[in-house]
Parts: sequence; C-alpha cells; structure tokens
Amino acid sequence: MTNTFTETTPDTSITILRTLIADLQYTQLSDIELHDLSSIAAESIEGLCHGLLYTGESLENGIQTQPQNLGQIGAWLKASAHIIPILLELYEQSTTQLFQMQNQNLNHG
Repeated sequence: MTNTFTETTPDTSITILRTLIADLQYTQLSDIELHDLSSIAAESIEGLCHGLLYTGESLENGIQTQPQNLGQIGAWLKASAHIIPILLELYEQSTTQLFQMQNQNLNHG
C-alpha cells in the first residue's frame, strides 16, 4: 500500500508520526489484535471528529470561551491534528492485513 499522504507533503511532525506507525509490523499481529486495532482506531477517529465538529460549531455560534481555556483548546486541536492521521494509518494497515489474512484463509481452505 502506497502512502501518498506522506509522499506529497513535506516532513512535518504529523507525517513523521504517520510514517512511523506505517512501519509497524502488522503481519506480526493476530487477527483478533488486528480487529481490535482497527475498531479502536475507527472509534477514535469518529470521536475526534465529533469533538472537532462541536468546537467548530461552538465557535460559529459565538459560544464564549474563557481566556484561560484557550491554551487547552489549542493543545487539544494540535493533538487532534497529530492523532487523526495516525489513527487513519492504523485503521488502514490493520484492515489491509486482515483482508490479506482472510484471502489467504480462503485460498488455503
């Protein structure tokens, strides 16, 4: 699987982390571990997206944020920017590995 995301963007902390996750040895994981990894990644992506949507809608609707909370919001947004690509890579790699394992089982069964 070619990772066009990291091939077309300059090296940033986000692309470096995604590349490190992509280099994990998914073939070493069992099907149960791959299912768990895929499910956790998908659920985490959905949760992060809901949080981002809520924050965006709150900003659009003029909900006031206390100045002391701005640092926390900024840190959360930066963490989200790093974790979403990592979770996507985990999801893609674990799902691909599961698909390959299932195809091997069908071909040998």
